[in-house]
Amino acid sequence: MTEATHARLTSRNGGQAVFDGMRVDGRVHGMLLDITATQTFRNPGSAHIELVYSFPLPADAVLLAMTVRLGERRLTGTVVEKILAAGRYEDSLAEGDSAVMLEKTHDGSYCLNIGNLAPGETGEIVLRYAQTLAFAGDGLRICVPTVIAPRYGDPQVDAGLAPHQAPEPDLCAEYPFGLILELAPAFAGAAIASPSHRIGVRAHAGGVTVRLAGAAALDRDFLLTLEGLAHDSTATAAPDPLTPGQTAVLAGFRPRMARLDAKPVRARILVDCSGSMAGDSIGAARKALQAIVKGFDTDDRFSLSRFGDTVEHRSHALWKSTDVTRLSASRWIGDLQADLGGTEMAAALVSTMALDPAAGGDVLLVTDGQIHAIDAVIDAARASKCRLFIVAIGSSPAEGHLRRLARATRGAIDFVAPGEGVAAAVGRMFARLRSPRMDALRLAWASGRTATWTGLPDTVFADDTVHAAALADGEIEDDELRLYGRDALGREHEIGRAAVTAKQDDGALARLAVHARLHGDDAPGIAEHRRLACAYSLVTEHTSFLLTLERAAGEKALQMPQLRHVGQMLPAGWAGAGSVHAGDGLGMRQPAVWRREAASDAILAAMRATDNDLPAFLRRSDDGERAPKRSLAQLMAGLWHHETESVYLTPLVLQQMLSSTPHALWDRSYDDLLAAKIDPALVAWLRDTFGGTHPEDEVVASFLHCMAQAALTFANRIGLARRVSLPAQADAALAARIADALAGMTADAWPALPPAPDTQDEAARAAA
Repeated sequence: MTEATHARLTSRNGGQAVFDGMRVDGRVHGMLLDITATQTFRNPGSAHIELVYSFPLPADAVLLAMTVRLGERRLTGTVVEKILAAGRYEDSLAEGDSAVMLEKTHDGSYCLNIGNLAPGETGEIVLRYAQTLAFAGDGLRICVPTVIAPRYGDPQVDAGLAPHQAPEPDLCAEYPFGLILELAPAFAGAAIASPSHRIGVRAHAGGVTVRLAGAAALDRDFLLTLEGLAHDSTATAAPDPLTPGQTAVLAGFRPRMARLDAKPVRARILVDCSGSMAGDSIGAARKALQAIVKGFDTDDRFSLSRFGDTVEHRSHALWKSTDVTRLSASRWIGDLQADLGGTEMAAALVSTMALDPAAGGDVLLVTDGQIHAIDAVIDAARASKCRLFIVAIGSSPAEGHLRRLARATRGAIDFVAPGEGVAAAVGRMFARLRSPRMDALRLAWASGRTATWTGLPDTVFADDTVHAAALADGEIEDDELRLYGRDALGREHEIGRAAVTAKQDDGALARLAVHARLHGDDAPGIAEHRRLACAYSLVTEHTSFLLTLERAAGEKALQMPQLRHVGQMLPAGWAGAGSVHAGDGLGMRQPAVWRREAASDAILAAMRATDNDLPAFLRRSDDGERAPKRSLAQLMAGLWHHETESVYLTPLVLQQMLSSTPHALWDRSYDDLLAAKIDPALVAWLRDTFGGTHPEDEVVASFLHCMAQAALTFANRIGLARRVSLPAQADAALAARIADALAGMTADAWPALPPAPDTQDEAARAAA
C-alpha cells in the first residue's frame, strides 16, 4: 500500500495525519472471543497534532487492556474517573507534553484521543478485548466491527455525544485491515465461511487458523460463520486476583424447552426504506422479507409497512395469510426502494402499532439501525408494549443500538449481511415467534451455595444462548449450575444445567464478571461503579483510560496541537455507494465517486450546504471557505455507469443517481449533462425545445426533477410518480411538459423524441 492510497488529513501547515489502519489477532476458545487490535497513526507534518478517532467494539465486548507506543517508548496507563481523565489530559497538552485518552461514549462506541503527536512520530495503540459468544442453533456467527456508518439525526442532541466524539465520514478515506483468528481444536470439524471477506482456512494440530486472503479495508464488519457445531451449556470458574477468597464464574446455557403446539403468528412487518438502506442493504432486506412471507401459515396474520421520513402502510389492518395476500406481499417487497429519506423510527413504530390495535401481535423490524436517537425509539417501543423481532441488515449495522432495542422489548435479533444466506436467520425468527418463551430466569447451585448473578435476560427462547456471571465466595470445585424459567402459566421448569470447570487465568474472568455487574439490573450507584471500574481497570461510561508522557525540554510542544479528526470510511454498500461484492475484490476497493480525491471537496461542500433534501446526519456547519462546486455528473457518473452496458446513462441509472443525491449536487448546465453521459440527442432536444424561452439552469433542473419523480423499475415500466421536492431552479410546469414528452421511456431506453417546435411557437406558449 503506497502512501498515496492512505487516507490523509491535511493540516493548515501542509502536513498530513495518517491512519495506517488496524490489525486484528484473535483467539476463539470455549465461549469467548479474545481479540488484540493494533491501530497505527503517524504524523508526517511539521507541527504537533491531536488526533481524535472514534471506532466500534462488539456490543457486549469488555475492554481488558490497552498499551501505547509513542516513537520508541512503550507505555501503559491507568483507568481513572472520566472527569479526572479529561482534566489531566488537557493539562498535559497545556504543558507541552503528550497524552492518550480512551473514552466510552454514550452510544457505546469508543473515542481515542492522542494529544501532541510530534512531527515525524508514530503512535501505536494496542487494545485487548473479550466477548462472550452466542450460539444460534448449531452455528456460531463471529463479528469484528470495523467502521461506524453515518447515522440519521443530531449526534449531540439525539445521542448525547460530545462534539469531538461524533464520528465523521471521510469520503476519500482508505484504511488497511488485517486479521488472523486462531480457533480452538473443538471448532476443527465446523464448516467455516465468511460472507464479508475472502479468507484462507488452515487446520492443524492446535486447531484452525483463519486469515484474510488478500488486501482488505475498514469498510465493513468482518464476519465468520461456523456451522455444524456440537455444543451444550458450559460454566467456568477462576480466582479473582484482586479479592482473595473470591471466585469469578461465567456460565453459558443453551435452554432446552418442551416442544408445544406452534401458535399462530401476528406480525407487523416494518421495513426501513431510508436512504442509508439503498444498494446492498435493500437487496438483502428484500431477500429476507420474501423468505418471511413464504414462512407464513394459513392461521397467521400480517401487515406491511415501510418508513423513512414518513410511514407508508400497505393496508389498514392485519391480513389473513392466504395465497392472495402472500402474492400481494411478494410484489410489494419486490418493488421496495430505499427512497424515503431520513429514519424516523420512533414515529414509525407508533404508527405501525396503531394499525388494527385489537389484533395485537409483534413488530418484525428490518433495518440497519443507523440512527442517533435510539433512546427515543426504545422509549416509544416500551410504551407500545410490543415485542420487537429485528432483522439487522447491512455491512456495518448499528449492532449495539439494535441489541438494546430487542432486549428492552423482550424480543430478539438476527443479522443478515449482503451475500449471507437468510434461511437460517428467518427460520430462527419464526421459531421464536411461534414458540413459548420462558420468563423469570434464575440460577441455582447443585451444592446449595449462593451467589448474585448478573446478565440474565428477562426472557429467553429455545436454543438462544443465555450468559450470566457472578462473583462467589470460596473456591468452586465439582459443582453444577441449573437454569430455571417460568412459562406463561407461572410454572417453573429446569431448562439447562452445566458442570463448573475450574481454571487459572490472568484475571480476565473476574473483570468480565465485574463488568456484567456494573451493567446489570442490580447495578451499583455511580460512586461504587467508578470505584469498581477503576479497581478492575474497566473503561465504562463513567471511567476512561489515561496515559501521560512528560516530554524532555527539547521535545515539548511550543503551542497547542492542531486538532485532527480521523474520518470513518464509508461502509461498503451504504446508501448505494459501491457494493460489498463489487468487482473482483472484497479488499481495498475504489468505487469511483466516493474514493476520488478530486471529488471529495465538492461533495463535502454540498453536504455543508443548507438544503432541505440533505439528511440531518450529513448536515454540518460551514465556518470556512467552501470548495468550488462541481457537477453531479462529473462526480457520480463513474459510480453508476458500470450498471449499464449502454454508452450513455439509461433512465433508470439517472433516476437512481438523483433519488439519493441532494439538490446541491444536481447538474446545472447542458455541458454537465453531456459530461454525465446523457444521450447528446436528448440534451440537444432539451436545448432546442426549451432553451430559447427558459434559462439553461431552469431547463436542466426541470428535466432532472422530472427524472427524479419517475418510479422506474427493472421490469421496464413507469409507475406512479414519487413525491420529490422541486429544486429552486426548476419550474413545475416546465417539468410536467418534459415528463409528457418523455412518457414513452422505459428503464433502459429513452423514447423517440418529438421534433423541436418553432421558436416563435415556443415563445408564444411560454408567454401564455
